[in-house]
Amino acid sequence: MRRIITSVILAMLASGCVFADTAKLGVLVLDEVTGLPVEGAKVRGGFKVRARSWAAVKCSPLANECFRFTDKNGRCSVEGETNCGEAGAAVEEAPKGYYCPSYGQGYDFKTKNMLGIWQPDNLVVTVRLQRVEHPIPLFVKRVGKVLPGHAKDIFPDGKDTLQFDMMKGEYLPPVGKGEVADVEFRRLPREELGEGVNFGGDKGCAYRDSMEVRFLGEGNGLVEMSYPETARLKIRTAPETGYKQGYLCWDGVSKQLRDETSYDEGRCFCFRIRTLKNEKGEMVEAYYGKIYRDISFSGDYDKEPIAPVSAVNFLYYLNPTSLDRNLEWNNQNLCKEPIYPRPDCRNLEMEYKSFNRNLKP
Repeated sequence: MRRIITSVILAMLASGCVFADTAKLGVLVLDEVTGLPVEGAKVRGGFKVRARSWAAVKCSPLANECFRFTDKNGRCSVEGETNCGEAGAAVEEAPKGYYCPSYGQGYDFKTKNMLGIWQPDNLVVTVRLQRVEHPIPLFVKRVGKVLPGHAKDIFPDGKDTLQFDMMKGEYLPPVGKGEVADVEFRRLPREELGEGVNFGGDKGCAYRDSMEVRFLGEGNGLVEMSYPETARLKIRTAPETGYKQGYLCWDGVSKQLRDETSYDEGRCFCFRIRTLKNEKGEMVEAYYGKIYRDISFSGDYDKEPIAPVSAVNFLYYLNPTSLDRNLEWNNQNLCKEPIYPRPDCRNLEMEYKSFNRNLKP
């Protein structure tokens, strides 16, 4: 009997069963609104393998992948080998009528049992899918750079304001061919905050550069929106109220000599322009849109003197139908300019990087 047991153990060792470093995850996919299970969702399990010794310098982390489809109960399970315990699951392809989430959920396992299974082995990742309801063509325009950076000063000579026509996607003259000033960008003088000192005792100047964003006309403005972290469609419908005309963007160096900024890539807004009311105070005309990834500015540091606020950066969607608050985009762009990278389109490479950065215990 001892010989049989020994043979079994040796066989398990030879096959890698004992030290297979296997991670297991259950997945449950639900309809975001009804909470009912979603069948037929293609799920990807990702299991990271870190290169050892010298190979770790030359090679990026590898990943074992496992693909499964959810059953009628909205469930499936994925598993794969990982030598560092980093694993996760995401919906790779949603069934017809649903949006794919932006990314999935990860786990960083710490312990294994005697069979080499990362613990706990009964975790369930719950994914809620958004329904496709009423997508429509929208005017989509990327103004300036994708992210804050260096840019040539586009403010008119001797002027500190720019005005922008959201319908035409153009600045007003002399910068562009816009006709109606929907929003105004005003650069403010640099605010000197005095001498700063970092933790190492180094000294330097603390300051702040700012740009005021102001939507023109009564009833117009923007409102910051919240959305689920994994949402593919961040904003479906613009709200009826809550719009404020002003917003301040800023960037600078703190008293601790740390770079600080108001820019938040996860921040989104809805906006309203060209509001008209009748004699009863009822709204008879207005146009709604949304802004993804905040509003920011770039600086021109080749200019003398330098212009820390020299150009504006933002991405917006606009519904050209008056009083229609629907902002669900069907990927048909009413602006004839190409948008790259395409907003709201899935970039799997970037998502997998984000997926591995955002592991949740």
